[in-house]
Amino acid sequence: MTKVLIVDNEFEKYKNHLEPIFPDVDFSYVTDGDAAALLMPETEVIISIGRWLTADMAAGAKNLKWMQCNITGTDHLDDSLAGRSDVLLTNGRGIHGPQMAEMTLFHMLALYRQVRRLAKNQAGHVYERFLPKVLDTRKVAILGLGAIAEHMSRVFSSLGMTVYGISRTERAVEGIDKIFSRDNMAEAVADVDFLVVLLPFSPETEKIVGAETFAAMKPSACLINVARGGVVDEAALIEALNSGAIAGAGLDVYEKDPLPAESPLWDMENVFMTPFIGGRSDLYAERILTVIEPNLRAYLDGNLDKMINIVD
Repeated sequence: MTKVLIVDNEFEKYKNHLEPIFPDVDFSYVTDGDAAALLMPETEVIISIGRWLTADMAAGAKNLKWMQCNITGTDHLDDSLAGRSDVLLTNGRGIHGPQMAEMTLFHMLALYRQVRRLAKNQAGHVYERFLPKVLDTRKVAILGLGAIAEHMSRVFSSLGMTVYGISRTERAVEGIDKIFSRDNMAEAVADVDFLVVLLPFSPETEKIVGAETFAAMKPSACLINVARGGVVDEAALIEALNSGAIAGAGLDVYEKDPLPAESPLWDMENVFMTPFIGGRSDLYAERILTVIEPNLRAYLDGNLDKMINIVD
């Protein structure tokens, strides 16, 4: 009997959905890495985000054959699975578009509608009226044109925004008005009001957005990073925000997670921050199950070539 270990705080949702469909699978459910470690030696399949997985755990899981990572980015598994070329890795690509688009819009509106100012006024019982900026007619460049960007571009277009795309390959994407290559990043960001970062983290993308990018942007432009903190040079960003090279930043991710208490970003009036929740939602389990269920069925049937979201 195939032993499947699900590590998630919402394991009841997985249990209620999967057990009736796969009665011959031996499912185990835990909520943390310490509990998971006790079950690893017998586990054949792991379904989890997997931030708890260490290289020692992976090395000791002699029966492990497949890991379903429940988010898109798998860079946090690079070290733990580096010695396990025999383990098939799949991810959660394709389910994050709605919540990521909403989080990005939230950051844009927080900056343009001055949410920090409004919150401070409310706390101080200050009734102050001012003219907020609107998103209509603005220009936005999306750096990284994956599945999330495809959804996001349609949302931006529906709001009357002009949408640029920046990618390694200049492939056409619905909702994007013009595509630039990464080599022409400075040209792509020169007249935009927002630069939205959606790139995964890798040695190739580490600090790809830095001082040169900020210097090329308008002083009225804003950076939104909902991807990975390491893609942006945080020191260069802080300098750009302090010098007025750019007007503001909306950040859901940081070079160090959690963001250290001593970071100057906490106290900057032109920065709006959220704690790495852009990809999360109350419907997350239901959406990732649309990946897990067909993948588990294909795995059990021995049709590995029919599994989706395989990470090379």
